[in-house]
Amino acid sequence: MAYCSEDDLLKMIPSEDLTDLTVESGEVPDSLIVSDAIGKADAEIDSYLGVKYVVPVSPTPEQVKALSVDLAIYHLFSRRSIIPPVRQQKYEAAVAFLKQVAAGQAVIIGPGGESATMAHEVADATSAVRCFTRDTLSDW
Repeated sequence: MAYCSEDDLLKMIPSEDLTDLTVESGEVPDSLIVSDAIGKADAEIDSYLGVKYVVPVSPTPEQVKALSVDLAIYHLFSRRSIIPPVRQQKYEAAVAFLKQVAAGQAVIIGPGGESATMAHEVADATSAVRCFTRDTLSDW
């Protein structure tokens, strides 16, 4: 399940730009290349969110959809090796936010205002200092 769609990308960039980024010639965006960019973006999102949340996050929160759109557009521009400064800034801001989420400094809010499903936390287990060792048992 993708966090965003081609239609979501078209809300942020014109169809002509999407076509220029995905095809060598023609007038229709290449859906396979768009899907690949969205897949890369979603994998990047899941790699950060997986630290704190059950991934894939479902239903998709608006925050995650927006991150997916920004990251996917960045990946499309990176195919052409010419990334506009605004796209670079949006990418860096998205990654910075994802790092904050992974560190527990920010949260993902679900569509209904509730927090997204948290992953089970692993408790740190420690034990007491050993009372009996080979040295202390040698006298017995």
